[in-house]
Amino acid sequence: MPKVSINILTKNRSELLKKALLSVSKQSFQDFEVIVINDGSSDETDQILQGYKDTRIQIITHTESIGITKSRQEALLASSGEYVAILDDDDQWIDPEKLKKQVEYLDKNKECVLVGGGVELISNVKFLISNQIKNPNGKNIRLRPESGQQIRQTMLLRNNFFTSTVMFRRQEAIKVGGFLSDEDDFGEDYDLWLRMGKMGKMHNFQEAFTAYRVPDYNKEKFKGFLKKQLRLIKRNKSVYPLYYLAVFILKFRLFL
Repeated sequence: MPKVSINILTKNRSELLKKALLSVSKQSFQDFEVIVINDGSSDETDQILQGYKDTRIQIITHTESIGITKSRQEALLASSGEYVAILDDDDQWIDPEKLKKQVEYLDKNKECVLVGGGVELISNVKFLISNQIKNPNGKNIRLRPESGQQIRQTMLLRNNFFTSTVMFRRQEAIKVGGFLSDEDDFGEDYDLWLRMGKMGKMHNFQEAFTAYRVPDYNKEKFKGFLKKQLRLIKRNKSVYPLYYLAVFILKFRLFL
């Protein structure tokens, strides 16, 4: 069995997908399998995937889209590695040691169930925002809290993990239900991290692992995310602190 299962969801992003897979091939740690869910693409995605001859790549194709949450769960259940790493099709790993560093950390810290890292933003951001710094090349780097205590303290205020940087223990994720379908298709990753945080410690590396393409959400979709977050934090208000502050901030943002 491979040590790591890499889960990639894709839909109609064939050119970006090639870059994502190239970044996987450049990893120094090579004991992995790749589970690619092609969720109803109508572009050249299928032809491109069929061109890969690496036997470690398993392709699951949907003739019609079933959505992000169900696709993530399908990829998780198809995985056989001790650890699962997620890479979205429009992102790329920029640190070739990313997998190696996270595997070594989880191997050493058995009480830790989930690790993440920072991202280099691919966007036209013209100002610095919280938890963001400039690297020597002038790139915008966003980080999340490092220690388990820091992460837990602010877990209801925001999603403390960038999805394409995470690695987690597969069995623990399955034990808490994995990616759960809800009344919408938002925040499925945040939902899982909140539940996994009940089972063990969490950690974020203070370095950029992933080039992250900032999504351009319209107002309606952004409000959908906020409403989903309100539901998620209510479910977890007895587990993490600052619930009422989180509610105040989210409701304020909803009515902006």
